[in-house]
Amino acid sequence: MKRMIRITALCMLLLFVLLACRTENAEPVFEAQSTEAPTEAPTPAITPEPTPDEDMIVVTPTPTPEVTLQPAPTPEPTPEPTPAPTEIPVTDPVITLVGGEELTVEANFTFTDPGYFADDYLKKDLTSRVKVTGEVVPYLVGSYAITYSVTDDDGRSTTVVRHVEVVPVEMPEIVMPPEKTVYLTFDDGPCGYTAKLLDILKKYDAKATFFIVGEMGHAEMIKREFEEGHSIGVHCYTHEYKDIYKSEEAYFADFLKAQEIIKEQTGSYTRIFRFPGGSANTASRRNKGIMTRLTKIMEDMGYRYFDWNVTAGDSGKGYTEADVKKRVTGGMKTHTDFAIVLQHDIHYTSVHAVESILKWGKENGYTFLGLDLTSPYVHSTVQN
Repeated sequence: MKRMIRITALCMLLLFVLLACRTENAEPVFEAQSTEAPTEAPTPAITPEPTPDEDMIVVTPTPTPEVTLQPAPTPEPTPEPTPAPTEIPVTDPVITLVGGEELTVEANFTFTDPGYFADDYLKKDLTSRVKVTGEVVPYLVGSYAITYSVTDDDGRSTTVVRHVEVVPVEMPEIVMPPEKTVYLTFDDGPCGYTAKLLDILKKYDAKATFFIVGEMGHAEMIKREFEEGHSIGVHCYTHEYKDIYKSEEAYFADFLKAQEIIKEQTGSYTRIFRFPGGSANTASRRNKGIMTRLTKIMEDMGYRYFDWNVTAGDSGKGYTEADVKKRVTGGMKTHTDFAIVLQHDIHYTSVHAVESILKWGKENGYTFLGLDLTSPYVHSTVQN
């Protein structure tokens, strides 16, 4: 094998040398034309190809195949299995109560149902079909039930019950004032004399309480009373006993009408009031027991009513300023813990007596305040 390789290499070297020599010695020859026959060029000797040794192995290089990069094929998405249709169970309609089946509310003039809605098993709205029975008397403390029923297109029905508990409004505790505290109160105004009364109170730095009558007008006086630090309470709107005490609802309507006037002038409702004629009035007897009912109802709703333990006696005729002063200061001496004085600012004589009352009171160590929910109260014995 090695011998064969050496012989092949030697032959190739000799061939290369011969070709180089011929190239170097060759010159261009310009011969004249001759009549002689051309001498035949010698035929070059042919060197025989070496015969490969039997042991010689000829290695032929294998061409490198071209590699073409092909993108990987995108796999086909596997289809989602189609779910079997779900069968919707058939059920009775459902009523949902907003606020729940148990409801507690404070006593008030009105009650508003929180609401409800209903649908069937296919979620079809049935709210408009709901029938509601039962009643809540919002101003009467107690337990009530409201029933809601509905029937769907297939005749299936549902009934639910809401239980409503009406409870009293929690009232603040009473705060006893220092001795010799006087609460001057004026009913039935405002009127043309109210401005004069306010001037007198301001002069002596005294506060009072005004239980107003809505139909009297002079609403701007209510605003002034409030802005000067006095207390404002409801007396009534019409002061017509036969109309006011006809029923609980009639009393509420009159009361709320007066409340609106107070809110217009002060920006808020009041929670203090005085019954027309006081809680012990007999003018309401045409409606048996109404005062017994109203006194409890109004307190359950969070209102405080005030009667009086001193009166100026200014509702009648034939009295003088001296009479008014004597009655009021005499009552103040009797009720040294606290005195709630009844007067009327619609009476000129009573209004003018206030200055002498305040002067005497200030000289004898009395304080004049307005009423509020924490003030001590006087409740007369109810006669009806």
